[in-house]
Amino acid sequence: MDTNTIELKVTKKYKLQIILILGMAAWGLSWTNAKIVGLYTSTPLSMFWRFFCAVLFFIPVIKWTGNSFFINRKGLKLVLVNGLLMTLYNYFYFRGTQIGLAGIGGVLVTTLNPIITMVLAGIILKDSFKTKDVLGAILGIFGGMLIIKIWSVNFGDLLQNGNIHFILAASSWACVTLVTSASKDKIHFIPYSFWSMAVAGLLSFFLSFGEPILSVFDYGWKFWINLFILSGGAMVFGTTIYFLATVQLGSRKASAFIFTVPVTAMGFSMLLLGEQLDLNTALGSILAVLGVYLINKA
Repeated sequence: MDTNTIELKVTKKYKLQIILILGMAAWGLSWTNAKIVGLYTSTPLSMFWRFFCAVLFFIPVIKWTGNSFFINRKGLKLVLVNGLLMTLYNYFYFRGTQIGLAGIGGVLVTTLNPIITMVLAGIILKDSFKTKDVLGAILGIFGGMLIIKIWSVNFGDLLQNGNIHFILAASSWACVTLVTSASKDKIHFIPYSFWSMAVAGLLSFFLSFGEPILSVFDYGWKFWINLFILSGGAMVFGTTIYFLATVQLGSRKASAFIFTVPVTAMGFSMLLLGEQLDLNTALGSILAVLGVYLINKA
């Protein structure tokens, strides 16, 4: 391989990393968006309209990139599994932000996710653990405990303040990461992303039976702006870039970029929602981010 080819690959990798950081910033903002959308409507309706808008936004992306809507049988199986997991994630995500703090959720989910991804990769994919990986996981777990103030809560408290939903959201997204990594040689990430969102949208539609599904058209501009950012910014742009990075960089390296989300999630929630950053959240975030860094350190 000549020098020019190597330099081209390195440049392409850095460009992907920069775009991925922007996508993660969109994810950070999405926690504030979800909190605002949740003030207007129920969790199932929030999920359905997010996926519905995302699918509409995604159609031009497929046309623009020259990809086909066609998926083969192997790809279909992965899409169905991923669509179900994305539905679960979005349920825990919206429900958690409705009853809890968006900033806490953005920090807790995105710091625990890489830890859980590493553990699941070790169990399912037989990835080997190094000493730094174990130390990183321990730091991340202690960070999560600090964030939810584990010493002062019982199971009822976890349900009422949304933290159990955030923990389940982190677990379900770790599964999304592993399934997406497995799709690398079976289906292109663009139709994979589109059909995963479409399946999740269909499942969300079934969950919203009995809900006033057209009531969203009575809401004002604030609802629609936040919904569009949730759909087009976080889901179409952020999630698709994340899927691309998972395929090209691997599940562990891609999930490491999620450690940038807590900063933007907490920042946006403080700026737009007036939420406060307490000492436990700050210390827990530092420990969790340090843990993620150790796990992904070469």
